[in-house]
This record gives sequence, structure tokens and C-alpha cells, in this order.
Amino acid sequence: MSGFNEKIRAIRMMKGIKQIEIAQLLNVRQQSVSKIENGQIQIGIDTAERIANYLGFATSSELETFYEKYIDKKSNDQE
Repeated sequence: MSGFNEKIRAIRMMKGIKQIEIAQLLNVRQQSVSKIENGQIQIGIDTAERIANYLGFATSSELETFYEKYIDKKSNDQE
């Protein structure tokens, strides 16, 4: 199972959203978003919810469900 950070990256890339856009949302540098996606920085639930909302989901749980149903399924099917 992937971590939330990997789910953010996969969905962000699928939607064609750049790290700089997430950085502007969070008022941080692009490098910080890279570190979040690489698991070097842990984020709180409020930040996770803000990112999920920006990516088009009502909650971070909805983002995770989408990932597991559509993206992770594709990865497992290819193995």
C-alpha cells in the first residue's frame, strides 16, 4: 500500500498539476512539496485536506479511495 505522499504525487501528475501550484496553495517553496511527496516531510490532516481539496476531492479519505480504486488497481494489474 502506498503512503499518502505517493498518492498526492500520482494524482497531481495525473491531473497535470505542477508542484509549484501546490506550493502556492500551501505558501511554501516548491522544494517543500517535493519533500512532502518523497516522504521527507510529514504533513498534518489540515494540510492533507487542503491538498485533497485542491486536487478536486472533498476529503483526503476520498482522495485515498480514488487512488486505491483507480490508480493502485492499474499498478497491480500490470504486475
